Amino acid sequence: MISARAFAFVSAALLVAAPAAAQNDSVTAGGYTLNVETVAEGLSHPWGMAFLSETHFLVSERNSGNIRVVNRDGGISEPVWTAEDLFRYEGETSRSQAGLFDIVLHPEFASNGWAYVSYSRATERGAALTVIRARVAQNGSGVSFEDVEDIFVMKEEDQDSSGLHFGGRMAFDPADNSLYLSVGERRNISRAQDASDQAGSVLRMTDTGEPHRDNVSFEVDEEEGTSDPYLFSIGHRNIQALGIHPATGEIWAADHGPQGGDELNLVIAGNNYGWPKITGGIDYSDAQLGSGTSMEGMTPPVHIFEETKAPSGLTFVPEGSALEEWAGDMLIGAMYAEAVVRVRLEEGAVADKETIEIGRRIRDVQIGPDGHIWLLTEHSDGEVLRLAPAS
Repeated sequence: MISARAFAFVSAALLVAAPAAAQNDSVTAGGYTLNVETVAEGLSHPWGMAFLSETHFLVSERNSGNIRVVNRDGGISEPVWTAEDLFRYEGETSRSQAGLFDIVLHPEFASNGWAYVSYSRATERGAALTVIRARVAQNGSGVSFEDVEDIFVMKEEDQDSSGLHFGGRMAFDPADNSLYLSVGERRNISRAQDASDQAGSVLRMTDTGEPHRDNVSFEVDEEEGTSDPYLFSIGHRNIQALGIHPATGEIWAADHGPQGGDELNLVIAGNNYGWPKITGGIDYSDAQLGSGTSMEGMTPPVHIFEETKAPSGLTFVPEGSALEEWAGDMLIGAMYAEAVVRVRLEEGAVADKETIEIGRRIRDVQIGPDGHIWLLTEHSDGEVLRLAPAS
C-alpha cells in the first residue's frame, strides 16, 4: 500500500557546508593504530546509516524523524524524507527512546533501489513499531525517496504508549532477502514470554513484509491466543544490535541487560532466550530478576559482558577489508561504555574480546565501502566518525 506521505527531494545545492576538518585522534587496538576522523557533525541523535556509494550515505535522526544524505566531505543535506507521523514520547530525552530508528538497503539495492526504515508511529493506542520502504532515486542533482509504502506495522493489540524499549534494529539475510526486525518488550517484561505478542522478539519477514514461510509456531497458553506468525525468536529485552555473519549466515544479537547483564546471543529460529526468567543482570530497584542465567527450555546467552556496554549497532569485519587481521570479528557499538567492542568468535563461542575506547556514545557501527570502520555517535550534536589504520 502506497503511503499518502509525499516523497521529498534534495539537491546538491541544499547540502550544508562541510565543517572544518577535525584533528584526528587515534586509538590502538588489536595490533592496529586507528586514526579517528570526524567526518561530519551536527546530526540530531543519529541512529542508523546506509551507504549509497563510497562518498554518500543515508543517516536517520531519531528525534527529528528525518533521513538525510551525508557526504564524505562532511556535507549534510536537508531531509530527503521525514516520518510525519512520528511518535516521540513527550518528556525528557533520557526517558524516551522513541523516534526514527534504523535504515538498511535491500541486498539487491543496486538493481531495485529499495531502502527500509524503521520508526515508532503515533497511533490511537500510543505507538506502533513500523517499517516502510522507499525507492532511492539518485541522479546528477540529488537523491529522492519515491514510492514510499508501509510493509510492517505492529499489530494493534500490541501497541502501547510507553516511550521505552522499541528495539527497531534491522538486518537483511542475502541468502533469501528475508528481513529481521528486533522488537523490544516495551518495558513490560512479561511480554517477552508471550508468543502471541510481537514485543520482546526478533521477527522475520519477506522483503515485502509478509511473515516468512519458514517461521515456526511457539507454544502459547489458550487464553493468550495463538503464536504470532512473524516470530523468529522470543525472550529478548531490547535488542539494538543485530547482524548476520557474512561467512556463516548466522544471526547474532547483543541485547541490553537491566543493571548489568548485557548479553550476546546466537539467534536461532524457534528459540526462547529467557528474558526475564534468565538474565545476568538485576532490576533497577536492585531486586533479583529471574533464576540465574540458565533454565530448562531457555537458550542461555553465548556471552554475558562483565561491565555494562549498552550495545547498539553490530557488524562483522569481512574478508578483504582494510583490517585483515580482524577478518570475521564482530564489532558492537557501545553507548554506556563509549566504545566499540571487538569480539572474536571460534566455534560459536567468544574466544577473545577487546573494548576500543572512543570517548563518545556509539549508536551504530558499520564497515564502509572503503573497508574502514564508520560510527555514529548518539548525541544531540551527533557525529559521523571514521576509523582507519594509520599508514
